[in-house]
Amino acid sequence: MPSMKVEGLDEVYSKLKALADGNAIEAVQKHAVYKGMEQIKQEMEAQIRALPEQEGYVNVKKGQPPRSVITKREKEQLLKHLGISKMEEKNGSVYNSISFDGYTDIKTKKYPNGVPAVLIARSINSGSSVRQKKPFVRQAKAAAQNKATEAAKEAAYDSLNKIMEGS
Repeated sequence: MPSMKVEGLDEVYSKLKALADGNAIEAVQKHAVYKGMEQIKQEMEAQIRALPEQEGYVNVKKGQPPRSVITKREKEQLLKHLGISKMEEKNGSVYNSISFDGYTDIKTKKYPNGVPAVLIARSINSGSSVRQKKPFVRQAKAAAQNKATEAAKEAAYDSLNKIMEGS
């Protein structure tokens, strides 16, 4: 009866076992998602820096055109408070988001602890009666989508290769 001898299966088995480890796959997922989110965050920072600036505040009265998009101080505060949120897991998938967190140092009568950064970002993104609309979040997402996908894919491949090599 014919027979065959295969060598090296122990090595292949150990590599597959390392991949089958739930923690390894989870780490690969998280690393890939984070690398993709970094690309989107960088593009959002670039979009914020590109917003047209206005010197000081203008008290816009009814019937007047809305003011320019953002002051230099608001721009600095948005960049300071932009961040990548903590990873969340649901049903075997990893979720993450980029958001504006905390309060700015721009204090007003209504916001004595500082205006929420997300409020400034939303008013710029959607516009208001006193501010021109500039959808920088949508533009950043569209501009960075392919770069983010490629960065996530590359990070996943690199992580998987490291696991397969045993390092």
